[in-house]
Amino acid sequence: MLYDMFVIGKHPLRRRSLLLQLVAFIVIWSTLPAVLLIHASIWIYQEIYFSIFDIPKARIREYIAFDRNRLRRLNIAQKMGCMYCAYANGVAAWIKAIANRTELYSCSIKHGTPVRGQEHQKDFFPYGKFLK
Repeated sequence: MLYDMFVIGKHPLRRRSLLLQLVAFIVIWSTLPAVLLIHASIWIYQEIYFSIFDIPKARIREYIAFDRNRLRRLNIAQKMGCMYCAYANGVAAWIKAIANRTELYSCSIKHGTPVRGQEHQKDFFPYGKFLK
């Protein structure tokens, strides 16, 4: 029964009217052009910058998995939502990987203040050595 609807943290989402579901669907998919533009921009950046400095490229296919849309218990709207989330979250993870590699090869100095999401800096040079 629990799998008949999406589950977040083992708590089922509340059922919504068809109109609200349609509004949510439109809002989610209205961001797709921006995600596509960001994807294209970052791809161009990576192709040029990484080629100049011989930085290993991050392959987008390693960050996106279109597999949940094959689940039989999902309706078409849920499958479309899964496709959007797989793509948008994959692009976000891919961008993070590219930013991390850029930092690794261009400025491998730790931040002076700890920042969340910067765990890749653990082997960077200490910030204090560059203050003088």
